[in-house]
Amino acid sequence: FNVLITGESGTGKSKLAYEIHRVFKPDAPFLEVNCASIPQNLFESELFGYVGGAFTGALERGKAGYFEMAKGGTLFLDEIGEIPVEVQAKLLQVLQSKRLYRLGSSNPTQIDVRVITATNADLTRVIEQGQFRQDLYYRLNVYPIEIPPLRERKQDIYLLINNILQKVC
Repeated sequence: FNVLITGESGTGKSKLAYEIHRVFKPDAPFLEVNCASIPQNLFESELFGYVGGAFTGALERGKAGYFEMAKGGTLFLDEIGEIPVEVQAKLLQVLQSKRLYRLGSSNPTQIDVRVITATNADLTRVIEQGQFRQDLYYRLNVYPIEIPPLRERKQDIYLLINNILQKVC
């Protein structure tokens, strides 16, 4: 099932995503992708990959996308609200069918990937503004987890400090 983690910046969404992965598939790949850092014109090729010659500048041998690289493991899409509207329909199709088409290919590739997404945005508001597909939201929001800010869970400070100190020492 897909997981959508929401919360303010700095609440530990990526840490929680990794822990979910580690509990269920510790030996499988965990691929973290910050959607806000991918240039809009590269989203499709980065997520789904491409075949050689699919576009000017494409590698001759093609390239696997993030979905293929996370095969059998977890793909964590951080800042999911930053995905361009044009790519959202294709992402929805991949999540529904569990297969994708590399750019320039007519042959489907089956995928076996757990998808965890995260955002600090209010996606329901973003949907109302026409910036995010409602059907994609419902596909991603199968198991929602909201992380409250640290100021609302002060009892966690001691645990966090001990964890950080152990790593530093």
